[in-house]
Amino acid sequence: MSVKRVVIVGGGFAGLSAAYTLMQRGITPLLLEAKERAGGRGIGERVNGFSLDMGAFVFTSTYDTAFRMCEELGLPLVPSTMKFGHHRNGRWVTTTPDQSPSNFVRHLPAAFTMGFLSPSGMRSGFKVMREIHRQSEYMSFAGDSPLAEIDDDESFGDYLKRLGVPENLQVTLRGPLEMILGDPMPAGQALMRAYIGETMLHSGRVYMPERGIGSLSEALATACSDAIRVSSPVRRIVVAEGRATGVVVDGETIEADAVICAVPGTKVPDLIPDMPEETRRALSTVSYSTGCRVVIGLDQPPLPPGWHGALYPEDEDTPLLLDRSVFLPSCAPPGKSILDLLIGRERAKELIPLDDDEIKRQLLGAARRNAPPGSSLPDDDEGLFYRVYRWEEALCMGTPGMLAAVANIPRQLAGRIDNLFLAGDYMRVPSVNGALSSGCSAAIEVADLLASHAN
Repeated sequence: MSVKRVVIVGGGFAGLSAAYTLMQRGITPLLLEAKERAGGRGIGERVNGFSLDMGAFVFTSTYDTAFRMCEELGLPLVPSTMKFGHHRNGRWVTTTPDQSPSNFVRHLPAAFTMGFLSPSGMRSGFKVMREIHRQSEYMSFAGDSPLAEIDDDESFGDYLKRLGVPENLQVTLRGPLEMILGDPMPAGQALMRAYIGETMLHSGRVYMPERGIGSLSEALATACSDAIRVSSPVRRIVVAEGRATGVVVDGETIEADAVICAVPGTKVPDLIPDMPEETRRALSTVSYSTGCRVVIGLDQPPLPPGWHGALYPEDEDTPLLLDRSVFLPSCAPPGKSILDLLIGRERAKELIPLDDDEIKRQLLGAARRNAPPGSSLPDDDEGLFYRVYRWEEALCMGTPGMLAAVANIPRQLAGRIDNLFLAGDYMRVPSVNGALSSGCSAAIEVADLLASHAN
């Protein structure tokens, strides 16, 4: 087995997880990453004693593979139940996801403003919650989640319409999804309900490594450093006579006994021209949101005391605001804070071509128009530093039926390209955990394949 070469294409969470798992099995692969650093959409950055997340920023309660890897790599997890402000109908209300009766009573004004207490809102809200609780075994982002089994051709928008959810409550249900994912209405109902279910079924409990999710990609890259070659974009995966024989990079072809393709699902068809047609059709259901993120280091807390974030679900131009130093104090030096401004949807596409300073100015200006009460949002020229991160492909969403379609890909490849494996968030329930789980699974299959050939 030591002379067999495994090539991993892509150094995001899926590729790093695959490399890490193979090395645990005594196999050192070659991981080829196009950019100057491995980490993909989970990458982080250190600036003046601050730890910044450039992409992914939170784990939910069912991230089993992520939790295991953090434990193995010595990354303590910080739990949190987030308190958010919501700007609705011209005023601010606050919520926490605790579903206890006492919390519900405390937040009756917020429940009324957000549409839960109207007759139609109560009826349809009860239907949504009843279905999520009834299907709780599916509402999971775990590596073995069966969510694909209830994925069908119904969009989230059609699902809400079928249940008679009034517009005011629709804004409440889709608002957080829109701020992160973009427009959730055309996406599959199963995945969007899983996002809502993760909050409802686990009282909004979230977890993060104490220095942010970027510390996990950094730890994985360090553990796999002997296997990683950066600035090495793969142009094509060579398939001949039913086998992946190697990969083409600039100036050379690298032979391989097995290949794990761990790039976003939208990039796979261009890398593998000789792919089964049904696999190509399954991959055509995969899509990603667009995102833009501004991170500002501050001398003072930007949000009201105790607030983790602020949402503007009725305003497409105003970003989601997060004070990451409230739930991750280790991310900032003592007495300092980090303000994150995140926006998706069409607004992110409009901002991405602009220069950094203009993006910062527009997002801060939008936030200041309806600033949370008691907040201290910076002016355009304030802050210890700032960074802007652009993601043409941010979070995997997909069309209705995507989860069910991609679940068939391993079967489609078996017997046709036996030594080619796909890994990525789209191959599981799309998430950081899905990417990690799929990379781990692909690596185990490769190790078993090489062992069977050795015997």
